[in-house]
Amino acid sequence: MKTTFTGLLTALTLGALTLTGCVNEEPPYKQTGTGSTTSGSTGYLSGEMNLRVIYDAQTDTQTDDTEDATQTPPTQQSTTRAELATDDYRVRIVSADGLNTPFEGSYAELKARLAEGPMELPIGSYDLTVRSHADTELQAAAWNMPVYGTSYAFSIRKDETTPVDDIVCTLQNIKVTLLCSADLADQLADDTKASVSLGDAVLEFDKAKWDGQQAAFFMPAGETNDLEFLLTGTFVEGGDVSFSRTISGVKAGQWRKIELVIAYADQGGIKFDIQVDNFVLDETITINGSEGVWEPGYEETPLVEAPTLAWTGHDFSETFQLKASMFDEESLCSEPFEIVATVPGKVARFDIAISSTNEQFMASLRELKIEQFDLCTISGTEATMLQGFGFPVGDQVKGQTDKTFYIGGQLPSMLYAFEGTHTFAFTVTDEEGQQARATLTLLVDKAHEEGTANAPTIVMVTDNHDIAEPYVMNEIKDIEIAISAPNGGIKELLVTVDAPALEPLLEEIGLTTLVTPGVDLCYPDQTAAEVLGSVVGFPVGEQVLNQTSIPFKVGADFVQILAGLESAESPCTFKFNLRVTDNAGGSTSATLTLVQPAK
Repeated sequence: MKTTFTGLLTALTLGALTLTGCVNEEPPYKQTGTGSTTSGSTGYLSGEMNLRVIYDAQTDTQTDDTEDATQTPPTQQSTTRAELATDDYRVRIVSADGLNTPFEGSYAELKARLAEGPMELPIGSYDLTVRSHADTELQAAAWNMPVYGTSYAFSIRKDETTPVDDIVCTLQNIKVTLLCSADLADQLADDTKASVSLGDAVLEFDKAKWDGQQAAFFMPAGETNDLEFLLTGTFVEGGDVSFSRTISGVKAGQWRKIELVIAYADQGGIKFDIQVDNFVLDETITINGSEGVWEPGYEETPLVEAPTLAWTGHDFSETFQLKASMFDEESLCSEPFEIVATVPGKVARFDIAISSTNEQFMASLRELKIEQFDLCTISGTEATMLQGFGFPVGDQVKGQTDKTFYIGGQLPSMLYAFEGTHTFAFTVTDEEGQQARATLTLLVDKAHEEGTANAPTIVMVTDNHDIAEPYVMNEIKDIEIAISAPNGGIKELLVTVDAPALEPLLEEIGLTTLVTPGVDLCYPDQTAAEVLGSVVGFPVGEQVLNQTSIPFKVGADFVQILAGLESAESPCTFKFNLRVTDNAGGSTSATLTLVQPAK
């Protein structure tokens, strides 16, 4: 095993050295006007994108007061309305670490932006989410209000264009209809009520429409949910009606079709029961097509469970730091790195996207063509190399219901040769189209293994003042601070303000986020960038991100504003809390306290 590892590591290292001199640093669309960044730190999102919707044809083509109990195909006119409506779908692109949101807006706006040319993005992993409704429009329960959406994971590679495949939106809430035969409904008095609830959200079905045409939609509270059915009232010929049932294991995207039936009649009394059919939307169609039907998935039995991913003994949400003490003389890691995939619906795809803050490592992966791949389909030399790292490939994973990866042998040892943060984004898809996602994040930070060497620093330069002590603004001038992050550059510079006298002004200019939760100067929104950059004098955006040292100042014009503010507190105190985090995970905090001069 040692010989195999040495050969693989040599190949990776040579690949990195070779690729360094071969990468085209200026792709032909670099000058498209999308903004310039340091060469080698960005890639591009393709301008070609197609949004498709698997929609509920019954709800989309029938109004709430329709008398037709049959499901009719949608007309071209109705599907045209559905097509036009997708322009208003809300789209959000966010980095996998949640710190960067390069786009948030409508699908129409995204199409218009991409029509100008490929979108330039920092290298790394991203999630694109789509939803037919804004968060403010969502209701826990509503009539005839299907919510469509999806999420799509992709990676941006250095100076390359990443195409996004068809984005297919499916139902995100739960559909419920109620059916009762006319002769049974006639035996129930008009005061009889049938309701369905999920948690605190309740909808009552109109008795005149117990024909399966009135569709209730519930936003799921979790991965699986319990619906409560309740029937109360009286019989026409006398006697109370009281019946309830729990419908468990309900998931987003399912249609629970409830039918009220007579279980048995005993001496003139009627006992009720319900039959529940579950339907899933099984046929993908384009939004301007002429078909769209719900295909029955099963009757009175649960759907196959969604896949799950687990890291034995660890939480995927936590970054794991590799240390020299974890490796033995054979360069094997003592940490098992046991990844368990449970896929009752059988593995159809198992995608892995690798990203890193270390460009040399990423160049090696690109050279070896193992930056992004599907374990089910990868073959040849690449498959052999992945097997050497402990990954199953081909039929070893495709069609399996349970699979454990033991990748704690050579892979961590190879990663330890490259400083930085390395992420492995796993996406397993079963044969039903259900997915599970998880990201394994590994940190190599040799300087911080035993201490805090090379940690970020925040030092006040003005008057050689100790930043830990309050500073009285007796002279109106720039107040300067030096911030350094020698170990990989700045990943985050979070600024929050604790200053009651300043809050009315911040509210007036729409910058209350500076009070809470704070503003990350690496990724400020437009208002924060304009105010903090132009008025206050803070560095913002690329002036901060990935820089190893920056001058940070509070401009004299803003100092004069602070000195002149009045409040019940006299003199006023303004606290600027700073927290800088580097790309190696090190973090340092300090508070700049400015005090008004004596009046």
